[in-house]
Amino acid sequence: MSDEAIKRKAFLFVDDDVGFLTGIQGLFSEMARGKWDIFTAENHAKALALLAKLRVDVVVLDIGMPVLDGIHFLQLLGRTHPGQQVVMLTGEVTDERRKTCLESGAAMFLEKPIVPEGFAAIFAALDALAGAQPQAGFRGMMRRVGLQEVLQLECLGRKSSVLEIFTGRVRGRIFICDGVIVHADSGALQGEVALYGLLALRGGEFNLLPFTEPARRTIQGQWESLLMEAARLNDEGQRFLRPEEAEPGQFAVTGGMEPPPGEVRIEEIVLCSGTGEVLYESASKSLELRLRLLEQIEQQADQLSSLAPVGRFDRVEILTAEGRIVCQVQPDRRLFVRRTGTPTAVA
Repeated sequence: MSDEAIKRKAFLFVDDDVGFLTGIQGLFSEMARGKWDIFTAENHAKALALLAKLRVDVVVLDIGMPVLDGIHFLQLLGRTHPGQQVVMLTGEVTDERRKTCLESGAAMFLEKPIVPEGFAAIFAALDALAGAQPQAGFRGMMRRVGLQEVLQLECLGRKSSVLEIFTGRVRGRIFICDGVIVHADSGALQGEVALYGLLALRGGEFNLLPFTEPARRTIQGQWESLLMEAARLNDEGQRFLRPEEAEPGQFAVTGGMEPPPGEVRIEEIVLCSGTGEVLYESASKSLELRLRLLEQIEQQADQLSSLAPVGRFDRVEILTAEGRIVCQVQPDRRLFVRRTGTPTAVA
């Protein structure tokens, strides 16, 4: 018999009712006939200590626990143990709780049986889940694996999943259904704006979770076109992070002496859609002022273009004693970049 065939399934039950834990451990051990390893914990602290030492196929959580309830512990596990299969087992079932748990990554939401016969159905469901191939939760650093590559794999395989992305300041989700990107959200942003903003992030972590239906589908169109547009917007933003000569249709405003040569460092970036929705922002302490500046530049550019027959003005460069500010306005995007230093001259 192969090692896979005789592998024991491991479960961790977390419940503040010690009597329930003792009973469930005895009952399910008898039903499993040596094929289960069952661990128990009365609170989240003991559960985390156990998970730090061993790997389990399924964590089974009660909801009504003191200090940190099961829903918040489920969300915590999503951050500390991405990919861990979690089942909610509670005696207080409501539609709102079910929705919250499933949206937070729970594989199943089950009601504690009232009669002993009901535990056979719970056992069968847990046994089947532990024996299935995991569908959720690989963890990756975005600087090593690009989000576009992950989305391409999911879409080409016609898979259904939720790509959860989080950094120190940003958290968002991209929903894929049968290989089609159907929704994205990040904070207050939704739809394509949220998608492009998430794909512009430069570092962080991601989880690939089982698909759950979003509250509404906000994205339509071929995934190839969406990824190409995201790449184009990202390239446009990156183009202005490198020193370059002004092109036709650009003008500069000098606010001080050219700073001395030295290391170029990007201090602030704001990238918006053509209608002013924020797609990406980094280290901006006055975001509202930056958005107003870009809007004002667009209005002034239209006026200047009507006065001089040289094409559309779409870029402003402001030189300061510390460095340079670059603002660009186009019909489909607006960009603000502030950097310090200037490139060292090369002989």
